[in-house]
This record gives sequence, structure tokens and C-alpha cells, in this order.
Amino acid sequence: MDIQRAFKYVFEDKQWVSKVLVGVLLSLFVWLIIPAFILNGYLVAVVRRVMDGENVDEPLPPWEDWGKLLSDGFFVTIAQLIYTLPFLLVLGIGFMGTIGFGGLSEASENIASAGMMATWGVTGCLTLLFAVALLFLTPAITIQYAIKDDFGACFRFGEIWQIISENLSDILIVFGVTLVASLVLTLVTGILGVVPCLGWIAALILSLAFGPYLIMVTGHLYGQIAAKILGNKSGGDLPTAKIVS
Repeated sequence: MDIQRAFKYVFEDKQWVSKVLVGVLLSLFVWLIIPAFILNGYLVAVVRRVMDGENVDEPLPPWEDWGKLLSDGFFVTIAQLIYTLPFLLVLGIGFMGTIGFGGLSEASENIASAGMMATWGVTGCLTLLFAVALLFLTPAITIQYAIKDDFGACFRFGEIWQIISENLSDILIVFGVTLVASLVLTLVTGILGVVPCLGWIAALILSLAFGPYLIMVTGHLYGQIAAKILGNKSGGDLPTAKIVS
């Protein structure tokens, strides 16, 4: 997996500034929901751009066909939310169990306390397991949808599991890369924040641009995984996954 390429290809696009700015503007209005869908749709567009072969003159997808970006982002987001339903169910059971044991407090404070601790202990363990599962499910769902362009394909559990099992290390690399990038941004903006005026402005600009930029980087990494999956299916030779420093 070419990590270096994922970070630098953005700046090879002649219109990268304007494309990042569009992402920034959308990020400012994610609370309206629709811009959030469009950003997720752009992530899918980047995945497809990479898996189909990068356009040397324009490696970043253009911000056009807004309806397609919206629908792609909507379907991927809804699919991911549906996969979170078991997590919400676990939280709901834990919450109701706590209320139930809380009602026993007058009869037996010890029993109530033990029951509440046991309920939240089990809930916490299940939540942790699901959070780990979601770490792998999120990229797998996005890649599956990008390849199939079909909402129903997001729930072909055998295919989703195959994406995860055959690309486990690559998915972990993507998670690690995005985590480190976020930590570096936090460190840099923290340092800039110490410098009055100019430092504050620079920190604000970096923070606003980071979200769309990370979408572009993540989309490229997902696209590399998708390209490898398509290469496997076509019987072509695949590049060895590696981190390029």
C-alpha cells in the first residue's frame, strides 16, 4: 500500500486548492446533514477514481454531478448506520437494565449496585467488541459500495467478510495512518495556537482544511484496496502491500 502517494497526489491536481475549498465549505455546514452526505459521496468518488486508474492530469474527482455524490453518500451513510443498530440495541438494553436495578435500591442496595455494575460491565465489553468490528466494517462497506454501486450489496455479508478477511492488514494500516495524521494535526495546531494572531489564523486554516484533505487521503487508500480486490477477481498481478516512507 503506497501511503506516500495517498498523501501527495492531492497536490498534483492543478485545481487542488479550489477542490479542497469546496470540501471546507461543505464541512462548515455538515450540521445540515445533506453536506455530510455529499462529502461521503465524494469519498466514494475518490475510491472509484483510484480503483479505475488515476487520471494523471486530474487525480482528484471534480465536484460535479452533485446528485450522484448525494445519493452515493446517502446510501453509504445509511448502510453504516444500519450496521450500528446492534450497538444501539446493546446500549438500550444496558440503559433499561440499569433503570430496573435502580428500582431495587430501596429493597436491597447491595443487589441493585451489583446488578448495575454487572449490566454496565457486560454492556461495556460488548460495546468495545462492536467498536472494533465497526473499525473494519466501515471501510469494507464503503469499498463494497464503490465497487458494486448497489445499496443492497452493502448487506451481502459474505462479500463484506471477504473484503475484511482478505485485506485485514491494509485496513489496519489505513486506520493507523488516519489516526497518526489526526494526532499530528492536533500537535501542530496546538503549537501554532501558542503564537498570537498569525498562529491562530494558521491553526484555524489547517483545522478547516484537514477534514476534506483526510477524506481525499482515506479515499485513495480505500481505492488502493478496491483496486487490489478487482485485480484478484480478474486474476491480474497484484502489488505487494507495503508502506512507502
